[in-house]
Amino acid sequence: MKRVLFAIALTAVVTVSCGREEAETVNNPVEHEYTFVIEDGETRATLDDGGVLWVANDRVGMFLDGYTGYANVNTSTTPKQVTLYSKNEIPAGSYAYAYYPYKGSNTDKTETVITLATNQDGGSISAMPMAGIPFLVQNTVEVSGNSAQTNGTIRFVNLGAIIDFRVFSTNSAYASETLQYVKFQADGVSISGDATIDLTALSDRTFDDSALELSWSQGAFDYVKVSQTAPVASNKDAATPVYMVVGPGSYPSGTITVGTDVATYTFPFTAKELGRNALKRFNMNLANATRVAGVVENVKTLPYSEAFTDSKGDFTIEGGTGSEWQFRATYGATVTGYYKDSGASSSSRHDVTTALVSPWIDLRSVPGARLKFSHAINKYLTGESYGAVMIQKEGESGWSTLPVPFPALPSSNYSSYLDVDISLAAYVGYKVKIKFEYVSTQSDSGTWEFRNFSLIEAPAATPQLGWLELPEYSASSMSGTTSSPLNDLLLVKHSAEMNSTVQRNYSCLYDPAMYASYWVAYPLCASHLGSGRSDDPWDFDPGVPTSKQTNVIDYSYNVKIATWSNSDNFYARGHQIPNADRNGCEAMRIQTFYMTNITPQIHYGLNADIWMNLESAVRDVVKSSSDTVYVVTGAAFRKKGENTQINTIVNDRNDSKVIPVPNYYWKALLKVKWNTERTSVTSAKTIGFWMPHEDLLGDSYDDAKYVVSIDQLEAWTGFDLFANLPDAIESTAQDNTSWSNFKSF
Repeated sequence: MKRVLFAIALTAVVTVSCGREEAETVNNPVEHEYTFVIEDGETRATLDDGGVLWVANDRVGMFLDGYTGYANVNTSTTPKQVTLYSKNEIPAGSYAYAYYPYKGSNTDKTETVITLATNQDGGSISAMPMAGIPFLVQNTVEVSGNSAQTNGTIRFVNLGAIIDFRVFSTNSAYASETLQYVKFQADGVSISGDATIDLTALSDRTFDDSALELSWSQGAFDYVKVSQTAPVASNKDAATPVYMVVGPGSYPSGTITVGTDVATYTFPFTAKELGRNALKRFNMNLANATRVAGVVENVKTLPYSEAFTDSKGDFTIEGGTGSEWQFRATYGATVTGYYKDSGASSSSRHDVTTALVSPWIDLRSVPGARLKFSHAINKYLTGESYGAVMIQKEGESGWSTLPVPFPALPSSNYSSYLDVDISLAAYVGYKVKIKFEYVSTQSDSGTWEFRNFSLIEAPAATPQLGWLELPEYSASSMSGTTSSPLNDLLLVKHSAEMNSTVQRNYSCLYDPAMYASYWVAYPLCASHLGSGRSDDPWDFDPGVPTSKQTNVIDYSYNVKIATWSNSDNFYARGHQIPNADRNGCEAMRIQTFYMTNITPQIHYGLNADIWMNLESAVRDVVKSSSDTVYVVTGAAFRKKGENTQINTIVNDRNDSKVIPVPNYYWKALLKVKWNTERTSVTSAKTIGFWMPHEDLLGDSYDDAKYVVSIDQLEAWTGFDLFANLPDAIESTAQDNTSWSNFKSF
């Protein structure tokens, strides 16, 4: 490997501007621009001879006094730079902290969450986790005048361990196959997902590895899978390297699986030690593996069943010692924390968390699905405290608890068997795993029995509601909010193929008189999300006549606007449904670049700052909870009842059309809970955001002045938001103004 410590010089540049038309005062900082210089030749993760270089807009997470956020890497400069903005100066004696990859939900440098990718692409590790050794700022950055000084360096250290797999076969019959993936599975040990680190523990330039210990959180996985296509070589020296980043540590046992285009190969391993910031090579000779022809991965299709009457079937046991589980002819899978230890004369209760986990089950091509099984408990186990049936979508962090009823707690002995039959309609379109999780303590060690597990195809559920995100509107209700005559409103709905089925993408209420959509509404779930962005497909909306759209396909509006933080600010092509909300589906992503989804939006201080942070926070809600969030994003020209001036710009570089500029931007969010059939909503929670169309650089989207209730948004816009909710639920859900309550719902 090459160098693994990455030097970053810290340069502070302070500029003084007039601010928001306020008089300048000495020692009242208006804007500070802090530039971190990444020295040329450095890489963020050196995994092969070429390394994995920094790329434009990589995000480095930052903690400074008065600032929590990120800085984008600018690769067009020499040396490379990342720049952040803050209204506060850096006082002498404060620390600057950095980490990678950036995570928008991080607000505490003592509990910083760093994500190590579970599913990785071979040849380009997307995020080698790193922590910066904090740098102590020696001198306060002055406010008056312009100054630039280098205050020192911050060095990044790698937090992951690297494995170099070399796949080959001395059996020539296998050497013509093509590698598809390598999966590293550790038994009962977390090696990927979300982990927490205390950046303040690295307060010295000297440190030991105990200060870099990762504390795995709920969103952690016990495997890493690298997808990479390469020929299977005839010897190890000719093999293509497959690099994998995992959490460092000791791994007592597990499995390495190699998938080719025609077979899978499994290798057991024991007692592996993987050091932080170290590379270890594993030579994988397929001739020495257990080979299963014709199976690339163990994915079950419907119908799939396991009786559990003589074995665990294709399920796997996670956690515990193994003594907790039996598979019996009459009772099926039986789990208890009350058992006899080796060498003991009698049984005793134990502190145990263990689970029986299914293989992946494919629900991608079925209209509906139902989960069925029977279970019973003894008097020492309650379903609410010690047992749960959970589900996980492929590629998502964490598990969701299914609404499975438990038998009534018996007064003695065992309960009767309770038959469970629940819909999995919410998970159709995905591969899923089912987990039966059991917990016992030394004071409560009950017994849980379940048998006759099956997952079968079912007809598609028919919701009783319309699309939950769609508002109701009328020209009369919108009167006073716009300069438009409101006589040519176009409701445009877009759909695209995702997971082999045509699904709705987004709807918008477009007004050609304003060249803008008053709102764009859409559902957002984890399967919509991905990574990356390309600006190639900007285009006219095929659902609206071209003559009724403005043209910002090849270029933006070419209109600058001086703001308090940037005299060269400009109007960007602002998405209402952001590209990043559809990066998991190319066909849907392309539709976000239609002209009906674009409005002129101040770039610095709104589009690229507080508004982008809000969009990222909404995606984090989806990632962390696996819930669907129903989103309505709007561009407002006036509050209902006010007479605010509506300014215009001329799109003179493209079509010379006069474009009204929104005075406000807003966002409405909805989460719901369904009945087991997913045909009616049982409860709901909403939250709203309203922002002036100004340079809000350094402000936080969750500031009380920007968080509003849905009731307030309706009063200002004239729209009936989330009108398809049942009236009783809508009336109680729309007064919330707590962001934390919405996220935890």
